[in-house]
Amino acid sequence: MTRDGEPRYVARVKNNSKLVTSQTFRRKRDAAMWEREQYRALAFGQFIPPSQSSILFAEVAAALLESRHGQVTPHSWRTDRDNLAGIPAWFSSLPVASIGPSRILRYLTEQLAMRARSTTQRARTTLSAVFAYAVRERMLTGNPVRDVRMPSGGNPASRGVETFTDAQLEQSLAEQHVLHARLASVTEFFSLTGLRWSELRALRVGDVHSTPMPALRIWHAQSDGYAEAGTKTSNVRLVPLTDRAQEIASALAANRHPDEHLALSATGKQLQGSGFRWAVKWSETVPPGRTVNDLGHYAASAWLRAGIPVHQVARWLGHANANTTLRVYAHVLGEAQDLAAVAQLNARGADLFDG
Repeated sequence: MTRDGEPRYVARVKNNSKLVTSQTFRRKRDAAMWEREQYRALAFGQFIPPSQSSILFAEVAAALLESRHGQVTPHSWRTDRDNLAGIPAWFSSLPVASIGPSRILRYLTEQLAMRARSTTQRARTTLSAVFAYAVRERMLTGNPVRDVRMPSGGNPASRGVETFTDAQLEQSLAEQHVLHARLASVTEFFSLTGLRWSELRALRVGDVHSTPMPALRIWHAQSDGYAEAGTKTSNVRLVPLTDRAQEIASALAANRHPDEHLALSATGKQLQGSGFRWAVKWSETVPPGRTVNDLGHYAASAWLRAGIPVHQVARWLGHANANTTLRVYAHVLGEAQDLAAVAQLNARGADLFDG
């Protein structure tokens, strides 16, 4: 009985004469139903102690990261960490057992409204890993993420890429040159070679070749905070240098040992992303939202507009399959057809007028 005289019903569940859980209800029918469910879970080995099921999602996520540290690659661990850091507070503060398909669908839908579909898919994979861990640790009986398909929406990668215009790049280089001329040339070098950030960081002076043509030998990469490794496709490739790109490479390599890194920071050490962006005031000298990767897109777009065959551009970019290049830069390839069509229409109009 409560102080107000209302009846209360306590359901107690025992296993081998030992109390394992109990709960109080207002209605006897609810108490009896809950008691039957708990005994059924015990019989089928699906019983989860309340102390386990009440653990917050944030705690389970932290435990997952701790358990995976040193068990997966550093890149995979950091991806999980970054994905979990993006989980909103309303989700993280929920008891893990209270999170069902509807809440997971809400989370994914919110993410798609802000991020690319591929990014949200990776976040879903990390989310599923958290619930799989909870199942292994007897906090849950099943992984609810498996019951939720990716909702529609987001920004698919197949829409193509946006990058600097010629005028924007020229303006950015001019502003960065005033701040740090050598690092401004590094920005320009990205736009001429299509290299990934990790590839330029790992590039050595000895990787700049002059025969049979001026070119870079790309065979390793090193992202910030990671050990040096092979390239994304594990292949070695040559990236030819235009006259301007060769001029920059020669200036960066002048009077230096072949084993030294080609591009150095403002303090003469290996490039770090944060230090590079700070030195050239990246957020102030480039258009909003533009990244170093966009400089690689600029290079690829320039090559294709110059008539370089797609398979050759794919090789220079280090794409394992030319279909990737076709998909990403389909809008650039379409420009040539549009220009040719407009030229034909203009020629036809001129012929009609002359006649």
